[in-house]
Order: sequence, then C-alpha cells, then structure tokens
Amino acid sequence: MIEKLQAKKKLIIGMTAGILVIGGAGYYYTLQHNKPAAADHSGHQMSGPVMAMGDTVTLDARARQLAGVQTAQAIVKSLAKEIKTTGKIAMNENGRTYITSRVEGRVDELYVTAEGETIAPGQAIAAVYSPTYIAAQEEYLLTLETVQKLKNAGKDVVQMNNRLMEAARRKLQLLNVPDSDIAHLEHTRQPKDHMTIYAQFGGTVLEKQLLPGAFIMPGDKLYSLSDLSSVWLYADIYEKDIAGITPGQAVVVTSGAYPGQTFTGNVTFINPVLDDATRTVKVRVAMANPGGKLKPNMFVNANVQIPLGDSLVIPESGLLDTGSRKIVFVAQSEDTFVKREVVAGQQADGYVQILSGLQPGETVVTAATFLIDSQTKLGSFGSHAGHGGGGAAQGAAPPAAPAPAPVAPPAAPAANGEHSGHSGH
Repeated sequence: MIEKLQAKKKLIIGMTAGILVIGGAGYYYTLQHNKPAAADHSGHQMSGPVMAMGDTVTLDARARQLAGVQTAQAIVKSLAKEIKTTGKIAMNENGRTYITSRVEGRVDELYVTAEGETIAPGQAIAAVYSPTYIAAQEEYLLTLETVQKLKNAGKDVVQMNNRLMEAARRKLQLLNVPDSDIAHLEHTRQPKDHMTIYAQFGGTVLEKQLLPGAFIMPGDKLYSLSDLSSVWLYADIYEKDIAGITPGQAVVVTSGAYPGQTFTGNVTFINPVLDDATRTVKVRVAMANPGGKLKPNMFVNANVQIPLGDSLVIPESGLLDTGSRKIVFVAQSEDTFVKREVVAGQQADGYVQILSGLQPGETVVTAATFLIDSQTKLGSFGSHAGHGGGGAAQGAAPPAAPAPAPVAPPAAPAANGEHSGHSGH
C-alpha cells in the first residue's frame, strides 16, 4: 500500500514538471513570433528616406511630407517694429508753481478754498489786512499831492518830486498791486484797508497752505499749483528694445478709462540708468491733455512704431536659435538642405532681419527646422539613416533569422491508465 502511494506521488510530480516545461516553451514561442522583426524595421529605414552627412540632410518626398517641411525665400522687405508697453501718467514738472505772498499781514478771506480747483492767472485768491500795503498807499498819495502843489516850483524841485512819486508807485507795483488798483487809488484818493492778492500763475490747486486768520509773511507759500493742460507719461521699455527709442519719437497712448480714444505724445527724455529689478528703462513722453482726461497716477498703454527700413528678411520660424549660434537650413535642391550660420537682427511683423549669411532669393526651411537639425546631430555620430539603416547600406551582414521554437519534451507515461486524458491533451 505504501509503495503504491509513493508511485502515485512520483507520477504527479512528473506530470507537473512536464506541464510547466510545455507552458514556458509556448510562452517563449509566442513572444518570438509576436515581436516586430528587427530586420523589417531596419529594412524600412534602409530604403533611404533620411540621410545626413555633416551639415547636409537629404529627405525623400515621403519624409518631407511626414515632417511637414515648408520653405520660403529670403527677400528684401521694409519692416516697422511695434513696441507695446505700459506706463503711468505724472504731472508735468515744468508746469508746477507756488503762489507766494509779497506782503505781511492777516488773511481775512479766502476766495479759493479747496484743493483741485482751477486758478487762472491774475485771479483774486485772498484778502489780507496789511499795514505795509496801507502805508505804501498813503506814501503814494502824499507824493501825488506834493507834485501837484509844487508843480510851479523850480525845475530841480519838480524833477525830484516826480522821482519820489515814481518810486512810491514802483513800491506798490512790487507789492503786486495791479495798475488798475493804482489808478483807482489816484482817482479816489482813499487807501484800502485790505489788499487783494492775485495769482501770479494759473493751474490746478494741489495743496492749499493757508487758512482764514493766518498771519503771513513775504515769501510764504499760499498755494501749490500744477498746469494739467499737459502731462508726462513714464513708460517702461525693455533693454532689448531701447536701441530703437530716440528723443522726438511719436508715442500713441490708450487708456481703459476712455475706450476707443487715443492720445499722442513725443519722447522727451530717456533715463540714463537701467532699473536692475525690472530690466527696463524709464522713458518720458510729453503729452497734451485736452479736457484734463489724463489724470496723474493713471495707468495707460503705450504703443511705439519703430521703422527699421529695408533689409533682407526671412520668416521668424526659419531661424533656429541654439543659444550660442543662430542657424538656418538652406535648400540646395528639392530634397537637400544645408545648415548655415547667420547673423540676425530685429524681429517684426513675423519676420527677422538677416544681417549676414544669406543672399536675396535663397530658399530656407521655415517648418520642421528642429527635426532636420536633429538629423545633423545624429549624422555626426555615424547614424546617417538615423534609424539603423546606414549600416546595412554599407555592406553589413543582414540580421539573423529568428531562432525556431524549442520542441517540448514528451510527457511521462500514465500509470494504470489514470490521467490518460491529461497526457493525450
């Protein structure tokens, strides 16, 4: 009984080993027959769709179609570069002024009371009680009376009195008393208690620096003004574009506050120092401000058109910038392209200037330049076909045929007819 069980155990172990061997052989055979044949793949490349030798690449019609190769001629064209940037409106510093006092006294009344109001030149802005002004009026009236009383005196006396009268009149003028007020004083012969202060300049009030009841002295600032009929724009120009900006250049400005409206100005100053944080240069643009629409501290958009003149150009997509070099691929024929280094200039309107390296009429690749350049890199390492075909073209031995699948060993015989169905299977 024990011997029978041991025989049965050996039979089961043998059958299990056989099944494992047959399964592994079948799996290996399946992998070998389902894997793409290396000979077929390399044979497709051996047909020569892509060949590279140094800086020259040859593509057949199908390879050009798959890569999407496109070409264009180098032509002479007039370009205008457009620079779009942002800027900030600022006050025109040439139009900033102060209204100051020329007399000492007490401010009893203000005629301009709020910041933001507009003052016209010669407008009355305050009434001041000034003993200096009263004394100057009385002095002038006294000289007038003396001249009239001694008009029949000797020539020297008359001349001296006239000089005294002119000096008194000049004193009133230096106090900024208008000629009309002096004429009124001559007519009425009555001095005024309060002096009216008139604005020497016009503009918008930025700061009011006095209140009623304040005592002022000669030279004190009363109002700070700015003429906002013209403003400045400070625009940021990147350092790569600054070479095209020149004083006097026209600038077109738009603002989101006034859709559809444009404002114009001219460059008046280019900052000599570059901002290290933003890598930009501040450019000042003087602009007329009709109606006061452009407010200081307002952000706007600026557009500058820079004419570049006539030059040899190619489409921007035809230039490959490697960092250290700028190259193009020149078409020698329909299927042959040669790498060439060029010197590039400005870019505008989808074109790039070619300063040297190309001649008018030459044809360059404008699409798939990167793919063609990659073939020249592969060619430099000896794989001209780019995909394993070069070796076969030079007489290399063809790849070996795939090895035949191994034959499975025969299964162990079944004992006493048991499991015959498994062995037959």
